Amino acid sequence: MVQPINFEVMKEAVSRQLPQGSDEASRSRAARLYRQGEIVSARFGVLDYNGGQIWADSTKRSQARFVHGFLFLSDWHGTLLRDAEVNRSAAATAIQIVRTWASAYADGTKIPAVSHHDETTAQRLIQLTSLIHQLKALVNEEDFIWLTDLAVNTADLLASDEFHATGNNHGMFQDLALLYFSVMCEETPEADRVRFFDVSTRRLHSYFSSSFTADGVHVENTPTYHLMVCRHVHGVLEILSKVNHEHADYYRRLLSAAAGYASHALMPNGMYPPVSDTTQQSEVRAARQNIFDSEEFAYAASAGKLGSKPQRRTMVLPDSGYAIYRSAWGDPKATFAFFSAAYNANYHKHSDDLSLFLRSDGVDLLSEAGGYGYDYKDPLTKFGYSSYAHNCLVVDGVSLPRTDESSHLTTLEAHEVRDDGYRVTGRTQRLKDTTHSRTVDIREEAGIPRLDISDAIECHGEHSFELLWNLGPEVEPVVHGNGFELFHNGRKLMDLQFDADVPTYVSVHKGEKRPKYLGWRFPRFGEAIPSNVVKIAFTGSSAHLHTRIRLAGFSYLDRGLSEASSDWKRSGGRVGLNYLSVPATSEAGSGKLAVVFTAIHQPGDFTFNYKKSVDQTGTNALYILDDFGDQGAYYLADHGDRSIFDSTQSLIRAELHRLGLTAADLITAGSSKGGSAAVLHGIAAGAGRIIVGAPQVKIGSFLQTPHPNILRFIMGGTDDESVRALDQVLFDAIDGLGDSTRISIVVGEADHHHRNHVLPLKEYADRHGKNIDVTVLPGLPHAEIGSVYRAFLVANIEQELLGSRERVVTHLFHHAGDDSTSLHLVVHAPSGWEIASRLFCGSDPVDRTPFGEGRTLRWSSLPPGRYRARVFLRNPENSDVPPFTTKWLTVS
Repeated sequence: MVQPINFEVMKEAVSRQLPQGSDEASRSRAARLYRQGEIVSARFGVLDYNGGQIWADSTKRSQARFVHGFLFLSDWHGTLLRDAEVNRSAAATAIQIVRTWASAYADGTKIPAVSHHDETTAQRLIQLTSLIHQLKALVNEEDFIWLTDLAVNTADLLASDEFHATGNNHGMFQDLALLYFSVMCEETPEADRVRFFDVSTRRLHSYFSSSFTADGVHVENTPTYHLMVCRHVHGVLEILSKVNHEHADYYRRLLSAAAGYASHALMPNGMYPPVSDTTQQSEVRAARQNIFDSEEFAYAASAGKLGSKPQRRTMVLPDSGYAIYRSAWGDPKATFAFFSAAYNANYHKHSDDLSLFLRSDGVDLLSEAGGYGYDYKDPLTKFGYSSYAHNCLVVDGVSLPRTDESSHLTTLEAHEVRDDGYRVTGRTQRLKDTTHSRTVDIREEAGIPRLDISDAIECHGEHSFELLWNLGPEVEPVVHGNGFELFHNGRKLMDLQFDADVPTYVSVHKGEKRPKYLGWRFPRFGEAIPSNVVKIAFTGSSAHLHTRIRLAGFSYLDRGLSEASSDWKRSGGRVGLNYLSVPATSEAGSGKLAVVFTAIHQPGDFTFNYKKSVDQTGTNALYILDDFGDQGAYYLADHGDRSIFDSTQSLIRAELHRLGLTAADLITAGSSKGGSAAVLHGIAAGAGRIIVGAPQVKIGSFLQTPHPNILRFIMGGTDDESVRALDQVLFDAIDGLGDSTRISIVVGEADHHHRNHVLPLKEYADRHGKNIDVTVLPGLPHAEIGSVYRAFLVANIEQELLGSRERVVTHLFHHAGDDSTSLHLVVHAPSGWEIASRLFCGSDPVDRTPFGEGRTLRWSSLPPGRYRARVFLRNPENSDVPPFTTKWLTVS
């Protein structure tokens, strides 16, 4: 004999599950509708009820589900309907609202169809159940019977197999509504109550037992849905345990298994990350609800204010496809990483396979767009679901489909799991003709997490690829040739630098709608704000990228490019360039543009050279960073692709055009690597003047041993053929040297660049009838070229501004250290030359030095006054060499 169901003992537990807003905010919202006819929603704002016309608006799907589900009545149950002064009037208004809706939509045949959306119908029955429970003593019998009949008809619809949304949380809400109604509505015939109870408990058990992975993770791809479903599992457990239902023990075990993911997926601030359709909010309320009977969950959800600290800091769930890390519990600024290689169900699935979310120091660094809504016609909704809204790979400009029949083709493999990190590989074969494998390796050094990511892409035939890094809305990027830095309120928090075995093109986008949506963040459903996304584009049949993410001990030295006052800009085009444009400060300088190229610096240190020297000449200047690879690319190529060179030429042409100048007004300059680039780009641009110091000419041979990293980046390899090809580049450039371009090179006799680079270039130019002026200074090694070249550069630019074509002899005239009464003059004359001088105080000569081979002249114990020297030169051929006069110096 079947035991009768004791519905009465379950009522209190069900009452706790029913909507019953009772705070002042709920009271205020309820009063707005009751008195002013305005529905107020935190999500949708103020909506005009308009005599029920609000239900006819189906343009916003999420809003339509809200109003057709009567969710706004949640504010009434614990406020107006319990207030003795207005409860009868409020009850009459509530009945009128429901009757108005029913007159148009109760039969489910009228537009909009969302009126009988599966979950919307369930939410409506929950609201009707709450109304029936409260209105029996407040409305007349006719209204009460009518309301009860409407609820029974709704329950019948939800109980039908044809209407049931089997296998997802919409079906769960249908069955929860049935369960609540069966327990609470005693006016319903007993047979119907039992039928609704049996159907709902059977289907709930079927859903809950099939909607969690073996790791205890809810399959609908969203942490907040995991928590929401677990909250309802707990609610069902509370109800069924009152009658010792056979499913109660199963639900206890399920919640115990689900607590781990619910805890670890929470960020250090007690919120879930914006993955999939997550609604971001503080979960401290959940911490107090005892959903899991877990002190660790209470700790995580309250950001360390309640409960007990979890034992582990990492959680890797291969069956579910998640790998989670945090640097500490209880620290709101701790580092948190969430890697997803998950496709557990179609519901709430985004095209986010192998996406990585990263937060540190209380700021989202590598983020995701989040969910925008469920109106699939809205372009922002489409974007939010697409691969472009996540940190993953796009093939041929087409997002991975949100869902398909290939969930088994996205997997996660755990190689190593430690308390201070993990190494896992996510893999997806859902992409067009492509397999993408991403290995994420997190480990701590001196307590600081370091993330290394390896992306392996294999495909059939040639394809174009875009690898995306969506950034948090609070950070600002400084983008480089192969990575970027992230700053928050002027402070650097992270940088990312990558190596690739193919040419790559890095660009940053923000708030774009054409040609496609890029760079958007959705703080909450229906709200969109522009946010930066860095895109790495490349092509090929395969590619391998290794990415280093650092939160300290950075890959890039911060050179102040992020500062608002720095005036650094980034050019557009296929390859972006960071550059600084300095306007002329003299009339003569306004007629010239000096483009200065940089030398090799330490890895990750990308800066300019000779700015102070060039600034003193008063000319327009352009400083371009060579921030490709980890030490530059000679402004030339990335794995054989010369887009870097082309972009540099385009920037120079654009700057000349902006200034109203021509190529004849162009000066290119630099030493060492910068000198090589100045020759290459000066000749290609048809510059009037090229002024360089100790350039590398046989670049491949130079790089082969000390800098194979640069050689590999430029050529794509370090083999002999790569060396030979790069060695030839400057010689090929000389073939294009025109008569209107004048090249001046200074190099030390003791500098290996003289013998191995400059001399072969000079000999090649002479053989081909090309003129290069070379100044060889005795005894000067390469390490000392900088100070000499500064003077050489300034003197040559000043000569250009004067319109003179005389040969410049570099010199330095300065005080002797801290002794303000002593002056030194160093003349960098070529070998074999003799110099003589006269020292003047004002217009009076005070000392004379005869011709000799000495290069340094010293004057000590000078009386106060303004001094300068007149220098005379004599070369071995006895040809005329013009004298020159130094600048004034003051002796005090």
